[in-house]
Amino acid sequence: MTQLGLLERPKPPSVDGIDLRCCDVAEVLAEVRGARLVHADPPWTYVNAGLHGNAQDQYALITEADIVNHIDASHDCAAPDARLVCWYTWPKSAEWRAAGMAGPRWGPETTGGAWLKTGTVGVGYHWRGQTEPVALFTKGSTGRPNEAIINGHASRPGAHSEKPIAWLRAMVRAWTDPGDLVLDLYAGLAPMARACVLEGRRYIGAEIDPERHRMALDRLAMRGRR
Repeated sequence: MTQLGLLERPKPPSVDGIDLRCCDVAEVLAEVRGARLVHADPPWTYVNAGLHGNAQDQYALITEADIVNHIDASHDCAAPDARLVCWYTWPKSAEWRAAGMAGPRWGPETTGGAWLKTGTVGVGYHWRGQTEPVALFTKGSTGRPNEAIINGHASRPGAHSEKPIAWLRAMVRAWTDPGDLVLDLYAGLAPMARACVLEGRRYIGAEIDPERHRMALDRLAMRGRR
């Protein structure tokens, strides 16, 4: 049996229109154009996580400024009427705003709603808390009213705060059409990829951590059915 070399990437499952890569987000930012929806669930840093018994191993740390730069660069990847949705947490809100939020080109923020994580106090890191708001931006807009899809969606979280697929599917239906491209900047376990499979959208995403990428491919092989 031939073993993969250390630098070889696992072959993604054969799912039409789905391109989930094990790479740095900069790789896809340099390539993608015309995405109708940009989805960002950033790996926020939590320096106090190690003080708490429920801390899990972290992503390679990147700063809020790095995240802002990535999200600002995604503006070049987006179609003229595209939307950007970005998850954050209340403990990181002030730091993200101080760093510039989504960058100057995406324009003003509206709210896309908030996810209330039930049955737990935080997930993975103590300081993540129980609520994750969604910041919503629209390319080429000077501001729109609240477009929350499900304001106050409540559900039990999965590993690494995996987002509720039902809510991601609602976002995809609201802000894209069948066949449109969705760009996922920090794929994680790739619930957005599974949402796109179920809703008939094309998808490209980046996950830099090889183990999470492998786990995401395993879930994606089930074609989004959990």
